[in-house]
Amino acid sequence: MSSFFGLNVALTALRANQSAMDITGHNIANANTEGYRRQEAVMTANTPYSSNIGGSATTISQMGTGVIMSEVRRTQTDFMDAQVRFENSLVGMWSAKDDTLKQVEPVLNEPGDTGLSAMMNRFWGAWSNLSADPESISARTTVVSTGTALTNQVQTVYQNIHSLQTDLNTQITDKTNEVNGIIQELADINNQTVRGANGQFQPNDLIDKRDLLIEKLSKLLKIEVHGSAGANLIISVGGHALVQGNWSSKITIMPDANDRAQLKWSDDGTSVELNGGEIGGLMTARDDTLDGYLASIDNMVSIMRSRVNGLHSQGFDAKGNACGDFFTAGTTGANFSVDASILADPSRVAASKQIGIAGNNTTADDIAKVAGDKLIDQRTIGETYTALVTQIGADAKEATVHADAHVYSLNQRLTQRDSVAGVSIDEEMSNMVRYQQAYNAAARIFTVMDDMLKTLISAV
Repeated sequence: MSSFFGLNVALTALRANQSAMDITGHNIANANTEGYRRQEAVMTANTPYSSNIGGSATTISQMGTGVIMSEVRRTQTDFMDAQVRFENSLVGMWSAKDDTLKQVEPVLNEPGDTGLSAMMNRFWGAWSNLSADPESISARTTVVSTGTALTNQVQTVYQNIHSLQTDLNTQITDKTNEVNGIIQELADINNQTVRGANGQFQPNDLIDKRDLLIEKLSKLLKIEVHGSAGANLIISVGGHALVQGNWSSKITIMPDANDRAQLKWSDDGTSVELNGGEIGGLMTARDDTLDGYLASIDNMVSIMRSRVNGLHSQGFDAKGNACGDFFTAGTTGANFSVDASILADPSRVAASKQIGIAGNNTTADDIAKVAGDKLIDQRTIGETYTALVTQIGADAKEATVHADAHVYSLNQRLTQRDSVAGVSIDEEMSNMVRYQQAYNAAARIFTVMDDMLKTLISAV
């Protein structure tokens, strides 16, 4: 055995502990880096040296040859990562709904003097006043002005909700483009991790970057993740592969007949199944929630238009002429308005149902009484609108409660994961002292071996 055997052992200790110090420094440097996972130096005893050190011909002894750093272990938290992705998807979905519904409530302006409820009450009140003074042109002018204010407000609410849908459509497009960028980057990282593994180095920092991208992707879409880094990694949405190793699919944006963005898979043209995430929440809000509100407004307006027009067309105006419709024909709240001929001449508003009888108020009285008729699911038109406002408020409250609950749950999951995989400065400082002491002890071996060799050499 060489006299310098002990020096080689000490050298391995110096190298291993120096590398461990470097890893500790890397952890400390990235203590505040988003997505970084703590790394750890794994020490392994070097291959021992076998010989008959004691001089016995029958006994073979082994001498340790030092230490090597066999691995830079990255802290893995696969189960916790899956929980974070699950909560992240729900946070994205409910936050998107919450943000949308918070924009709907100000559009309604309820309760308030400029809201539809107040304007409907003034409209019915104007007809009641005309019923009390059926010969009055002033009362007819009030009917026209309150009717115009009412229809303008309906159009404003309708257009604002439709504009909100257009804004959601833009957000869906932008976030889909963001998804396509992320999945391409993930495929590139997987390719690099495969090359790294083949080159026998551990791509820990690349895997950190990959996991951070997957986490961002999970907020946009509800995803399923299988396998590990590199060629084995599969990310899917609704059972369709989004990323598989270094291969990636793309999501194509296809406008429908209403010019709304619909998401299709580029490889087979089928629809993307969205069950969560921001994009899923935005599409649900655009196509289900807001469409439902508009449908309720359309139904309410359609019944009001039909009922008022039906009664008005049976009456006679201030000059004894037969009347037509009070509201223009249409099918939605977007084209709800007072007839142009009545706007031009308020005397054409019908009050009487019988020609030639002064003071007859039958038509005006019948229209005023529409306010109390149960026309929609055993509700009046006003009650139907109040129910819609209440439903919108309840939906907004539900979205806020769910969003807050899942944000809280996500923060809990993140805190739990960080306690395992995050960098603790106190722990790293403790490791630094430990590796420093080991390094100093190894360096001391050199000093002792040097003294021993000097003694041996001087004795020869």
